[in-house]
Amino acid sequence: MQLCPPTAPRLLRRSHGIKPSAQAGPWPIRQHLKQPLGSVFDRRAVIAGSAAASSMSVSAVALEVVQHSPTVDTRESSRTTPQPAEQAQQSSEKFNWQQSWYPVAALTSLKSDAPNAVYLLGTRLVIWQDKQGTWRCFEDLCPHRLAPLSEGRIHESGQLQCTYHGWTFNEQGNCTSIPQIADTKAHQTACSSSRACVKAYPTQVFQDLLWVYADSSPPTWAAAAAGKLGLPPAASPDIVHKGWELKRPWFQRDVPLSFDVIMENLTDPAHVAHSHHGVIGSRHSDHRMDISLQGPVTIAGFKTLVTPAAAGIPPYEVTFTAPSLVRWERSPTLTLNMVPTRKGWSRIMVTFVGPKDSDRSRPHIPGLPPLVGFMLDSLDKHIWLQHIMSSNPVIDGDTLFMHAAERTLYERGDHTSWSKQYYMPATADVAVMAWRRWMDKFGDTLPVLPQSAADLPPTLPREQVFDRYNQHTKNCPHCKAALRNTELAIGAVALLAAIAAGSFLVAAINAASVLPAAGALGSAVADSSSAGGLTTAGLWVVARLAAVAAGVATVGSLIVAGLFKLRQQFIFVDYVHAEH
Repeated sequence: MQLCPPTAPRLLRRSHGIKPSAQAGPWPIRQHLKQPLGSVFDRRAVIAGSAAASSMSVSAVALEVVQHSPTVDTRESSRTTPQPAEQAQQSSEKFNWQQSWYPVAALTSLKSDAPNAVYLLGTRLVIWQDKQGTWRCFEDLCPHRLAPLSEGRIHESGQLQCTYHGWTFNEQGNCTSIPQIADTKAHQTACSSSRACVKAYPTQVFQDLLWVYADSSPPTWAAAAAGKLGLPPAASPDIVHKGWELKRPWFQRDVPLSFDVIMENLTDPAHVAHSHHGVIGSRHSDHRMDISLQGPVTIAGFKTLVTPAAAGIPPYEVTFTAPSLVRWERSPTLTLNMVPTRKGWSRIMVTFVGPKDSDRSRPHIPGLPPLVGFMLDSLDKHIWLQHIMSSNPVIDGDTLFMHAAERTLYERGDHTSWSKQYYMPATADVAVMAWRRWMDKFGDTLPVLPQSAADLPPTLPREQVFDRYNQHTKNCPHCKAALRNTELAIGAVALLAAIAAGSFLVAAINAASVLPAAGALGSAVADSSSAGGLTTAGLWVVARLAAVAAGVATVGSLIVAGLFKLRQQFIFVDYVHAEH
């Protein structure tokens, strides 16, 4: 039986430090490549990794809970170091996907005056904001007749209302109103039933993201009430420990890719020069690189060292922190959070994190044309331009590859069959191997992990693979506003051009109609040569007015065509590598 969460606590938005996991010594790459796939991991490393990851469970670190005191000190100086959990993972070698925090949405993508629908681990959720400004998360179904609450509304009382029959739910998921029951006692009895409750999940706001804890059980809410759920392990440690800041707002997009496949891509620096040629890389540059594993692959994640052969690119680390964080530790640090939403789909969130005293918002890219680099730097002032010219093209650059490849992978076997299907002879593939082995060893209980091609949606046409509107624009306030302004501009320019062209054309017609009368009057009072001169001048005026009308119509048409092309950038752009 599902019990409603306790009514007293309200989660406080707080920032705390992440307790770093233990690191082991360097990993011998030659041994890594030569040993059989099943014998790569040292048993002692696995045990150490399990112990190091114990801080990642239900009670990993302390999350502040606001009790019913009249005032709460939220200043930075009042924050305390999180303590280890009482319900930590002990000897289990499987990652607990339910007992972890996930960044379900960038705050800027959420509507505060209406419910928001999201997916997490295959479960449909609804996000909404109460009167106190706290974000709440419920399972997206009404217990009455299973209607989606995300299609409901925020009631005048500040509670969430299902608009199918009007049932209303408070911040903890308790039913407070069933309009169809008139008798007071019967109404109270019905509302107090556990069957009238909506399943609620803990939330917190950190680093401009809304995080949801994927377990709604009574022990989890008890841990939340005791302040033991903690900060997300997948939060950026650069912000927590170094005091760095976001250099760009989060870019968010849903992609038609399974979590294991997209994470494989995010840990792979070797693909950038080719997949993203002309956007953030160049296929003509030196692609040689060596990637080595730094320490064991543990339940907490792993770290790799990338050593490019190209001049001007110093070595950098690519790290994975379970369940969802990948960091490319350059200057600034590329920070990616990937959310497993449902089978065949994931949500990616990307930003750069750097020191507060640095103006750099992206890493230096050798071989990138200076004009392209200048344009990328200029985009920071216009987020929507950054999204259509950089962020979205980067996602488009390899999505179709992975969308097709994952279906081939699962048509031929399950997620463990990569070791037989992939041929990876270069050390540049070490990070991909590390990710796949992490999934095989620790992450194979992921609820949305496909077991075969039958678990995946049908192969999508290009129009849906590259569907920018539904995957990004409709949830991005910057791009949504730019699209609206573009469509308004199309209508305004078309209207003004039509009015201007029509005015000149009418003037030309009126002038032409006056000419015969003017010619007749001229012949009565002057000689024929004078009348011929007047007629010629009049014809010249008519021709000029007609030419101006045609010019205005042409210029207006060109502007409208350009605006339509800009509009398309927010909706769908087919990415063809042969054209790049």
